[in-house]
Amino acid sequence: MVEVRALATDAVIVLDGEVVLLERAHSPFEGSWVLPGGLVEPDETAREACVREVNEEVGLDVAVEAFVGLYDDPDRDERGNVSAAYRCTPVSDDTPTPREEARQVGTFDPAALPEMGFDHEQIVTDALLD
Repeated sequence: MVEVRALATDAVIVLDGEVVLLERAHSPFEGSWVLPGGLVEPDETAREACVREVNEEVGLDVAVEAFVGLYDDPDRDERGNVSAAYRCTPVSDDTPTPREEARQVGTFDPAALPEMGFDHEQIVTDALLD
């Protein structure tokens, strides 16, 4: 059987000048701060998965604003996942709250990010460089 790498998606959401992050409640990177995101389902696009995952994990409804990049370093995720990352904008005044897979949710100054899991610090940097 041929091994393939799954496609995931990650969202960079800026809320009042700060980036929305969640603390992961499971491995890999359990306890680390990461961007909201997850696997793309067979019946959806990466953009659709990004919007769905943000809602499932932090309770925000967002619109995809821009494609940030494809992150495919084989060492970025021990499961081998490749990520399509997007910059997103909230479409309501809801407050982010921890939901699926999140111990807690916080917002952080992009210039003073906590230690992050995966390659998410690089994704944030790439997303916010215009």
